[in-house]
Amino acid sequence: MTGMPYASRGPVRRALLGAAALALAAPALAQGSWRPRRPVRIIVPFSPGGATDILARQIAQKVGNGLGQPFIVENRPGGNGVVGTQVLLTSPPDGHNLIMASADTHTVLPFANPRVPYDVSTFVPVNGAAYTVFGLVARSGLPAADVGEVVALAKRASPPLTYASYGIASTSHVAGEMFKMLAGVDMTHVPYQGSGPATMAVAAGEVDVGLVPIAIAHPQRDRLRLLGVATGERFAMVPDLPTLAEQGVRLVADAWIGLLAAPGTPREIAETINAAVSEVLGTPEMRASLQATGFSVMSLGPDRFAAFLAEESGRWGSAVRAAHISIAG
Repeated sequence: MTGMPYASRGPVRRALLGAAALALAAPALAQGSWRPRRPVRIIVPFSPGGATDILARQIAQKVGNGLGQPFIVENRPGGNGVVGTQVLLTSPPDGHNLIMASADTHTVLPFANPRVPYDVSTFVPVNGAAYTVFGLVARSGLPAADVGEVVALAKRASPPLTYASYGIASTSHVAGEMFKMLAGVDMTHVPYQGSGPATMAVAAGEVDVGLVPIAIAHPQRDRLRLLGVATGERFAMVPDLPTLAEQGVRLVADAWIGLLAAPGTPREIAETINAAVSEVLGTPEMRASLQATGFSVMSLGPDRFAAFLAEESGRWGSAVRAAHISIAG
């Protein structure tokens, strides 16, 4: 499985991030461009406390200040993101309703459930804000101090070890199944509604391990064990924590998070919101704040975000097929 669909996309990502850095230096749109006439809703299709929710709340207030109207975060969990996404699907294309979308909602779920009434190309890209990385965590009482010991324990455990994800056909579910395949072990999947609840389940000892966002796991490090990061190289937030690959499991899993607008939203609106978001994400303070909570900033504008989404659709689609993940009905 060395050619797995989780292979690093280093050259493409570096090119996109280089272009994003140039875009951050671009001047704001001229006066007279579209501006919101009332508060703007950012739908988060997951429970409060997850990585998507954290990112939305970190940028909402500052973007609202820049555009002269409040940006209000509204959590609409359910159906692994489908409930909240469908709200945007039927919203008017006037820029006053956005979604903080993720790989889960738009580049994983449509491949696992063909009945989902949208795909990655349905909505209008606004800003590819950041990506979050996953870490392998274990409950504090598990007799395993590193990834190798987890693998050895999983190979002899009866009944099998359990692993948490934040939902069936979520990125953490796909990553967990890929971990099983690459490590040659069996573990029982236990899905939760959101990355916050999944992480807390490991911290509480309800499940043995989980592949969850570092942004959520790091604040709980006194209650669980951080065993490794699923990145191509060590992550700046936890530089002393080795990668899974360093410990024998060549899994790289990161997941994008970004703003999308309703189908048919005019380009001018997307560009105006993108300019405001890019200005916020471009400040040293915000970049440092996001890194401290487990994110890496991308800030891709509408065109480059669209290209990025097409690439991610192929990557995650391949992973879903390889892991044989499907939602029936």
